[in-house]
Amino acid sequence: MYNSESRSLLASMVILVLATGCGGNGGNTAMTAPAGPTTPTTPANPVVTPGDTQTSVPALTYTATSQEYAFVTALNDFRSKVGLGLLAQNIKLDTASTSHLSYLLANDVNNGGTVNFNSFDPATGRSMLHIENSVLAKFTGVQEGDRAKFAGYDGSYTGEEVTFGGNQGGAAAFATLAQTVYHRAGLMLQNVREIGVAVGTDKSQTVVMEMGLKTNQSVASDYVGVYPANGQTGVALHAYVEAPNPFPDLSTANDDFPTKTSYPISVSVVTGNTIAVTTFTVTESGQAAPMDARLMIRSNDPNAYLASNVAFLIAKAPFKSGITYNVRFAGTNNGAAITKEWSFTTR
Repeated sequence: MYNSESRSLLASMVILVLATGCGGNGGNTAMTAPAGPTTPTTPANPVVTPGDTQTSVPALTYTATSQEYAFVTALNDFRSKVGLGLLAQNIKLDTASTSHLSYLLANDVNNGGTVNFNSFDPATGRSMLHIENSVLAKFTGVQEGDRAKFAGYDGSYTGEEVTFGGNQGGAAAFATLAQTVYHRAGLMLQNVREIGVAVGTDKSQTVVMEMGLKTNQSVASDYVGVYPANGQTGVALHAYVEAPNPFPDLSTANDDFPTKTSYPISVSVVTGNTIAVTTFTVTESGQAAPMDARLMIRSNDPNAYLASNVAFLIAKAPFKSGITYNVRFAGTNNGAAITKEWSFTTR
């Protein structure tokens, strides 16, 4: 639970996903929200600027039974639930994804290669999963923008995520990304329009995803997105491990995540806006008291990845199976009051 009475960013798209997928500050319930205006500073009925979102995209050209098809279909289902524009397949981003997948598989030290992809590049602080070395096999570009350009993509932005399906398939691989804090924030980029993906046949089922844009898409100025969505079912029970670790008090090498986190709950507003939290709670149906939980926002993010327009709540115990949970959020969006109440059910 987080609320102001009990005193209690945009994620980089280039974070390492551990194990078969991707997983703040171990803040307590007793944490005080940052001081802010008590009344909206914007007009009571501000003019709403319509968004420019892709509500439909061309049919995917991946084979319908492929893991790439399953992955992108799951991604667009997620973006639809959050209220974001869909992503269109771009074959040049597919090529960039395939090329980087080949590099990863050829050079993984665990498979006889030369690179420890669990390490970070000292020059950039980025995971070695996303930095290619020009002297190694299958090199096509140092960073994802370079690799996309090599593949002929002429967009103004490219962002990358890497995860692992563990031979559970593309949809399962995507689900691990959505089961995190930082990687989910990256999946919620509002302006990207295009997607490319490659899923490996290695034992870890490595997945490389590239998102890009040539022109921005945007949400309406009064946009508020929540996830899990209202009425959603089949929600996982806990957060998934990711690097860097958003919970420094928890170990990524043992059972801390399955036993000391819940599935992350997120609220987001328009990119560039600032979300301030007054109350953010999750309560098991039939219970009076909210769960003890961590609030993660830009100001307390230990790795400084979150942007000012997102807030995450992660309970300090896993959700129970087959249970409905009720969420209450109250706060401000650039000073304008917002409240949301919704429910979802675990798998």
